[in-house]
Amino acid sequence: MKKNEYKNKIKILYLITGLKMGGAEMLLYRLLINLDRKKYEPVIVSITSIAEIGRKIEKLKVKTLDLRVKFKYDFFAFLKFIIFLKKEKPQILHSHLFHANLLGRITGKICKVPIIISTIHNVNFGGKLREKLLKYTDKFCNFTIVISQIVAKEMIEKKIVPKNKLKIICNGIDFKEFNLNKNKVQKKINRELKIKKNQNILISVGRLTEQKGYFYMIETVRILNKKYSDLIWIVLGDGEDKMKLEKQIKIENLQKNILFLGIKENVVEYLFDSDIFIMPSLWEGLPLSLLEAMACGLPVIATNVGGIPEIVKDKISGFLVEPKNPTILAEKIEYLLNLDIDSRKKMGIEGRKIVEEKFSLRKMVEKYENLYEKLLTELK
Repeated sequence: MKKNEYKNKIKILYLITGLKMGGAEMLLYRLLINLDRKKYEPVIVSITSIAEIGRKIEKLKVKTLDLRVKFKYDFFAFLKFIIFLKKEKPQILHSHLFHANLLGRITGKICKVPIIISTIHNVNFGGKLREKLLKYTDKFCNFTIVISQIVAKEMIEKKIVPKNKLKIICNGIDFKEFNLNKNKVQKKINRELKIKKNQNILISVGRLTEQKGYFYMIETVRILNKKYSDLIWIVLGDGEDKMKLEKQIKIENLQKNILFLGIKENVVEYLFDSDIFIMPSLWEGLPLSLLEAMACGLPVIATNVGGIPEIVKDKISGFLVEPKNPTILAEKIEYLLNLDIDSRKKMGIEGRKIVEEKFSLRKMVEKYENLYEKLLTELK
């Protein structure tokens, strides 16, 4: 990279809470891949240590810093970031997730960054205190992006962000990632997991946390196991509830039916090998994994929370169910399992159409760049 390559480019410093495998992290990664690098120079800062997505970002030859914060009130990390911010002098500071939004607003104001943007990815911040902190620091922020209509509605109703400073930019999918040879992929994954031909495979993708509702899904598998003893539920992801979930699986004697495979780089391959995508979440913003499943043509069963109803058309591309209800969830899964192949495929096709029409990555990147352009023009 030549010394003057970025001369006259607009420098954007992206601040994010962490760079593990997750929806917000993948959104940032895909944005970086598609951002106009002739016009913009991205710089990445992660509050916690760089993980899976961080390593992918480093391969894009983007300057990346991790503050390695390990406890709440790390003054030295705060100071380190201020020094880095003053050195980099970005025109735009764009933060993602609660802790990064808070840090970005405060440090951005201290360092007099011209434009400060926050992105809110969920309706649940973890309590009233966090809501108040976002509300009171909004004055330091030029604009807030939210990823779904329901998140926008919550922010306005709770007076966390005024309507005139809010913009909805939904997550986007790059369909080039989903152009795989399905038969070849299925053979590969079936061989890896020792899955028999015509065995029913359910799949979920997401961190092993309370939010994802996996404890209720284990109960759902227990109910289904009485009729479908060869049914398998695959979960891709890791998280703090792993040991508790594994303990519950052992108590219910479902070790052969539930496979926690951890974090996988080739998520799409596992989606292509599955029959139904399940999202039993207790709350959500606009889940990227759900968009990916629908882009793969999978029928979905998801809880009627957050931005999920903005994606899933009930009884057309899948089913919406109430959270924390294993019995209803089991009923919908059984209905889809008993549905003829063509009808199930039709639901998957409808889901893919929805994603193609409303959630393309190209449109998402255009909206981000248009917002950057608008705010920069207003500065002049």
